[in-house]
Amino acid sequence: MCDHPVIPLENANIHAGVALRYGADEQKLLEMLTINPAKILGIDDRVGSIKKGKDADIVIWSHHPFDLRAKVEKVYIDGENCL
Repeated sequence: MCDHPVIPLENANIHAGVALRYGADEQKLLEMLTINPAKILGIDDRVGSIKKGKDADIVIWSHHPFDLRAKVEKVYIDGENCL
């Protein structure tokens, strides 16, 4: 976890990219930003991974989300394009 709100949570992918650069495991980083928070909140039956029957919220990036050049291209919330 970053020091939100001192360091905005919106920059979590940048922090993950830095961690990846210094040897963190990519799969573990993805889980830290997706399924693990959902498990902590007790909502992993609805969100946190892409599986049939879960809420269809997903972001499409221009590059790998941990790449500093990455920009959000599309956002789908409940299966609807919101961007």
